[in-house]
Amino acid sequence: MVSDAQTAPHAAPAAEADFSKMGIYVDGRTTNELNELLKTKAIGEVTARDMYNFSCMHYLDDEPMNAAAEFFGLQGGDPSPSPSPSLHKVLDFGAGFAGDARVMAAEYPQCEITCVEVQPHIHDAAKHFTEMLRGASGPGGVADRCTHQCVDVFQTDVVGAPFDHVFSVLVVLHIPERARLWAALAASLKPGGTIYIEDYFAARPLTEQDKAQLAGPVACPYLPSHDEYLATLAEAGFVDVEWEVMTGRWLPFVDTRLKAFRAAGDRNARVHGAALTAELDLFYSTVHQLFTRGNLGGVRIRAKKAAP
Repeated sequence: MVSDAQTAPHAAPAAEADFSKMGIYVDGRTTNELNELLKTKAIGEVTARDMYNFSCMHYLDDEPMNAAAEFFGLQGGDPSPSPSPSLHKVLDFGAGFAGDARVMAAEYPQCEITCVEVQPHIHDAAKHFTEMLRGASGPGGVADRCTHQCVDVFQTDVVGAPFDHVFSVLVVLHIPERARLWAALAASLKPGGTIYIEDYFAARPLTEQDKAQLAGPVACPYLPSHDEYLATLAEAGFVDVEWEVMTGRWLPFVDTRLKAFRAAGDRNARVHGAALTAELDLFYSTVHQLFTRGNLGGVRIRAKKAAP
């Protein structure tokens, strides 16, 4: 027998995301990890890769960034002495601590990346991490081609728009006003521009437990189904949409992440303290439970904005 909770539809658009229970977004976490790094490296020796693991918050390490770069037509290589006039303009929407943006700027020298983040404390930390690279990267380097704006795209236009590409990984899930969001992102893209998204969707009807955990530690107050997701993309003018289900690959990742975090319990307590370690454990274990139950799905989306 199936309960009413199990047959209930996915969560409807509701209140804004509450990040207060989301330990991974606490800026003290990245500061603690940076301090740990600086015990073994001088500030002038730190690279974008050195800061990647603690400033990247999604799954499969750098695979999403490299997959996006391939989709955008970027080529890896050594930076030229001066910026090219034909740089690809990339908007990293919801850039967080900008781990992907810095490595993309470092390893794909044909691009300049604008990092947009709505949370001021995360924006400030990300900007500080990028500025740390200025001396080592030189003119036209990472710190020049990776810039930061603390912007709510519902209230303010992003400086530098329109862009050639939009990159956003595990960010959209926090924003319930999907039609409005896709319209804002479409407006930030040039006609024919490309967008790369990784996100959650409701693979099956969500239970009340799913909804509570998503709205709590995961800060995801709304989750559309596959069909609803595609409908809002189409309404915003996105075409040639590729929908690649990632759930089967994400579940082993979140399982390994939780086990590794708990295996490093003594180290985590020393670096982060007991309270933050407990918050992080709650977040990692909640995500693991959600994917294990099978109602939460993960997707990798590639699309482009329709040309006139």
